[in-house]
Amino acid sequence: MSVECGGIPMTTDVSDLSPAARLRVQLATGEPVIAPGVPDPLAARIAGELGFSNVYVSGAATSALQGYPDMGLLELGDLTRSVRAIAAASDAAPIVDLDTGFGGAVMIRRALREMAAAGAAAVHIEDQPEARRCGYLTDQPSVEIPVMLERIRAALASGTDVVVIARTDALLVSGLDEAIMRVQAYAAAGAEMVKVNGIQTLDQLERISAEVDVGLLYNVSGSDRSPRITKAQARELGVAIIIYPIHVSRAAVSSARQVLGALSRDEDPASVPMEPFESWMELSGWSEAATFEESVGQRSR
Repeated sequence: MSVECGGIPMTTDVSDLSPAARLRVQLATGEPVIAPGVPDPLAARIAGELGFSNVYVSGAATSALQGYPDMGLLELGDLTRSVRAIAAASDAAPIVDLDTGFGGAVMIRRALREMAAAGAAAVHIEDQPEARRCGYLTDQPSVEIPVMLERIRAALASGTDVVVIARTDALLVSGLDEAIMRVQAYAAAGAEMVKVNGIQTLDQLERISAEVDVGLLYNVSGSDRSPRITKAQARELGVAIIIYPIHVSRAAVSSARQVLGALSRDEDPASVPMEPFESWMELSGWSEAATFEESVGQRSR
């Protein structure tokens, strides 16, 4: 027995569906999706082991891993390689920060196709100028609405089934009224979901929920400005996806700083809590690879 959800048969087995189709099936249940930000495949594998259906690939985290600030320096190839590796590491499909789409309409179409091929379930595209920077650190006004609508139309016409989420960064620069007006226009243009970046209070989130008719992606910002919400609150407010973009990355940096600090003081780094060697090796797939070698007659060396 199956029912239809937006043209997608909903069955108990969704393993044969694309990442985007699986996400749509899950969203149709009304249960909020929690997508932790993962900076690398090892973190993605942990998220999969813990039962997360989706993970989030942050542009800021991906930039930082390559030693760049979040100032529009990331290239499409950089992001694609990261998404592909993360998607291959577990069954938790990536939701991806696509920044402004990396260019004009044809480039956005290419970006969506690259993301689909890499295994992304969804992307969000923002209304910042192409010379963009971290949404929490920008003072630039958003592009004109027709420019953003062109980005959305290009993404929707890409020939992929990737879920297209439209993000506005207008809140912190131009205020809540402007942000709501924008996401209403973006939803009317066909965006399946919207994201208002920079929410600082639950009152703001409640008003956005009341005035927007499509599902919301809520960012529990790694800048520590946005309040955390529970799943129950998310259901009440129409929040379909909650992301924690750089929390794992920040925690990893904190641990690395402790280990390196211990070494710099000629202290034993084992005093810092860390993953046991055996389970750390297992995260890379050691046992599976060794079993495969044996199955084809080659012993592990």
